[in-house]
Amino acid sequence: MKLLTDCTRMRFLAFLVLLITGFQAAFAQLNLSDPIPTDPKVLKGKFANGLTYYVRPNQKPEKKVELRLIVNAGSVLEDDDQQGLAHFMEHMNFNGTKNFEKNELVSYLQSIGVEFGADLNAYTSFDETVYILPVPTDKPGNLEKGFQIIEDWAHNALLTTQDIDEERGVVLEESRLGKGADMRMLDKYLPRLMNGSKYAVRLPIGKDEILKNFKPDVIRRFYKEWYRPNLMAVAVVGDIDTATAMKYLRQHFATITGPASVRPRTEFDAPARTKAEAMVVTDKEATNYTLQIIFPSVKQEPEKVLTDYRKFLQRELVTQMINRRLSDLVRSGNPPFPYAQASFEGWARHYESFYAAAGFGEWGLEKALTALTAEIVRARQHGFTESELDIAKRNMLAGVEKAYNERNTTQSSTIISEYIRNFLEQETMPGIENEYLYTKEMLPGIKVDEINKLTSQWLAGDNTFSLITGPEKAGVKLPTDAELVAMTQKGLQQTVQPMEEKAVASSLMEKKPVAGKVVSKNVDKDFNAVTYTLSNGIKVTVKPTDFKSDEIILTGVKKGGTNNYGVADKYSAQYAASVVNTMGLAGFTPTDLEKVMAGRNARASADIDNIKVRVSAGSSVKDIETMFQLLYLRIMEPRKDVELFNAYKQKQKMQLQFMMANPQYAFIDTTVKVLYNNNPLMPAMVPKPEHFDAINLDRAIEIYKNEVGGADGYHFFIVGNVTQEAIVPYLETYLASIPSQNETPSFKDNGVRAITGKKHMEVRKGKEPQSLIMAMWHGDIKYSEKLEMEADALAEVLNIKVIEELREKLGSIYGGGFYAQVSKEPYQHYSVGMQLPCGPENVEKLLTASREEIDVMRTKGPNKVDLDKVKSQWHEKHRTNVKENGYWSGRMEDVLFWGNDRDHVFEYDKWIDKLEPSDIKETADKLFGGNEFISVLYPEGT
Repeated sequence: MKLLTDCTRMRFLAFLVLLITGFQAAFAQLNLSDPIPTDPKVLKGKFANGLTYYVRPNQKPEKKVELRLIVNAGSVLEDDDQQGLAHFMEHMNFNGTKNFEKNELVSYLQSIGVEFGADLNAYTSFDETVYILPVPTDKPGNLEKGFQIIEDWAHNALLTTQDIDEERGVVLEESRLGKGADMRMLDKYLPRLMNGSKYAVRLPIGKDEILKNFKPDVIRRFYKEWYRPNLMAVAVVGDIDTATAMKYLRQHFATITGPASVRPRTEFDAPARTKAEAMVVTDKEATNYTLQIIFPSVKQEPEKVLTDYRKFLQRELVTQMINRRLSDLVRSGNPPFPYAQASFEGWARHYESFYAAAGFGEWGLEKALTALTAEIVRARQHGFTESELDIAKRNMLAGVEKAYNERNTTQSSTIISEYIRNFLEQETMPGIENEYLYTKEMLPGIKVDEINKLTSQWLAGDNTFSLITGPEKAGVKLPTDAELVAMTQKGLQQTVQPMEEKAVASSLMEKKPVAGKVVSKNVDKDFNAVTYTLSNGIKVTVKPTDFKSDEIILTGVKKGGTNNYGVADKYSAQYAASVVNTMGLAGFTPTDLEKVMAGRNARASADIDNIKVRVSAGSSVKDIETMFQLLYLRIMEPRKDVELFNAYKQKQKMQLQFMMANPQYAFIDTTVKVLYNNNPLMPAMVPKPEHFDAINLDRAIEIYKNEVGGADGYHFFIVGNVTQEAIVPYLETYLASIPSQNETPSFKDNGVRAITGKKHMEVRKGKEPQSLIMAMWHGDIKYSEKLEMEADALAEVLNIKVIEELREKLGSIYGGGFYAQVSKEPYQHYSVGMQLPCGPENVEKLLTASREEIDVMRTKGPNKVDLDKVKSQWHEKHRTNVKENGYWSGRMEDVLFWGNDRDHVFEYDKWIDKLEPSDIKETADKLFGGNEFISVLYPEGT
């Protein structure tokens, strides 16, 4: 069971109780021995053939239904000769079924606005396979076909020999993408970590030799045996009524028959470790050192009664408190590790274990291990303090309260995930009304003594598995397996002191700033918004919406940015915002700030890019003033802390010291240097340790104040559940009070340009047979929004051809594609990029095929069918986007700050409809007719 997963309307009876008697009277009715109920808004049932179904009407977003086919079968059920075929079967369901021939399925869905990979998708894990299909219902027939598609996936896959053979290359390319240092280390430690479980020898990607050579009947056997009704569920959530959903479910699924004889669906165990063990695994291409300490697996029984729900809350509180302690250490002036986390996790269904992990530097293992085990020991010996528990409770309640407030505006794709877990893992689904009720009732009664007693039980025992993974580097001495066991045991037996209670501030501001005034306002009927001009010159545009019941988002933008600084300030400017963030704000360290913010749904951050400053904030309705206070302090009161700055630098350097050992990072770094002719102001695509040594703290703070601080040039946009009248006092207090220097911020073109002409280069890095093609076509061009849209359409049409030709016909890639950008600032230019990860043997074939597709675009243009697919996808996205707060914040900024054409916002669908193949042809000839840069990664020795 998980919090915040199923947001529904309140049941009528509960609603009456809460109105008449208040929450406390309702709480008094709870009996912890009562079963956890099922949310009445979901209809769950089972057909006679054993297939389970879930139906839940939900109107967010409108005219869309989310469909899921859930198969309780994954790689752990494979026979020895089927390793990788559960996942291969997932691929085959997109490559020919009874009602959709090969490629027809993806083509049809693209034509109705469903994007392959982004919307249409699937995944295979150890225990299950889940198919994801969102269906736009704005056109007749879409819904019927959607149900036909998932029925075909369930039992109508064709699995022809030709289709299977043609898909081998695609799956092998997906396998290739996962290879490298992490996979090589995983192959070594997984059997020991999983302690003899079958999970250790059934990674979903399988074995390449089987993927290359299996006989077609082997995968047909898997499909026949495991894709059967009693191991399947169909979930239907969205803008659909229950009667219609049930009509389609009965029509397509009630009569599916399974095999005459069935194999039992075995639940595999995760044997508990009976002694302490450890492994140290290294690889020359690994990029960081990580320590993990994993406790023995424990079988978990599904939650059934309210007592179980209470235990779930207790465990969530413990996890939150341990992680807060680890986070405090990470953010301290002398951090023992650059990152750390702890959790109750499970790699086998119905089993979980407590684990803790931390990074460490070249010589920092003992320090990291001692600190990590100290927190485990401190938690199990001394438990937690009253103040720690209070903070955790407030945060938990704030989270579930926000989910409750959003119960009528929650996305269908979020809701449906809980039904998947219910079918596969028997997670209960009481509904957010009940979860909110239970959390408010149970949290006050959870006392620190009982939490501490449970913690000592959950973290008991020393039969841990300790694991170190990291770079293999001469001169770096790591322990042997036996030495690591001894070090861990020593750490778990150390003596530690209880955590001290620390006072926590109750407010962000003791004194509010001196307020300014609204001096004028302008109504924008197009945007249904009002723009206020404040006494310090700041402009604020406010647009009330009802898209989300408990969401307010704020963005602020002004011109400026890192382009205004030279080589000496490059890294001080680039990292100014993150440096300031790591030191806290006003009088609060990051740790103090987190405690002050406990139980409040509010955030604020700042960022500086090459031509602008952006501040972002958000909150729930009740925490709007807290959001404004955070925003004010983020702009006006950066905090200087030399100790935290030095710790920040050290952590960054520790994590980046081996980054260049990764072949792809090294390739990208080399490629960018050549692309920009080693210009010292070129963008730093791959951060390096020496970049952080180049930061001057005082200069970074000065740049932050210059760019982020001050009122001059700011335009803020506020969208969400706000009223224009109620927000004015906050604008006057926290924004109009920001001082103005009466300056006009601006950005500049710093002259950084990619090299011109045609350049092809090769880089050789890495031992795996992996290549990566990176190409860019670029140049100066007169900007227009029409050209920008045409360039985007060109890239998307090319991506359709990448799927059809390079992936499905050639079988030479798994993923990759084109992107396009046409920019107005800081100078008018364009770039079209292409990335194709592949095998070295396929590089020339893919370059030739991609050139052929580009040539077709330049000489003939796209065919109308492909362009119409792109247009359908854009229409569908737009129909959803216009009901999102973030969309309107961005569009108002485009028009009201950057001066773009408002017609492009309010007539967007018409702009899409005007696109013709001839437009794309003309644009392709412009964009591919100039400078060309191609860089290819090959493995060493080729």
